[in-house]
Amino acid sequence: MLTETASNQLISEYLAMRNMGNAKKTITATPRQLESMIRIAEAIAKMRLAAEVDTKDVSEAVNLIKQAMR
Repeated sequence: MLTETASNQLISEYLAMRNMGNAKKTITATPRQLESMIRIAEAIAKMRLAAEVDTKDVSEAVNLIKQAMR
């Protein structure tokens, strides 16, 4: 389960990824990437045996997605 702060961080990171493409007129992030970030963050939380996804999990998920997109 996502905490409120983790959810807000996911949204802001996704919007930042979307806005990166505005200058180049390309789509840099799609809803699929958002879904992937959510799943990865949940998986990281499960590895920690945590019941909730926190901001550290979201940060790690965003880093993984950005590395995969490069």
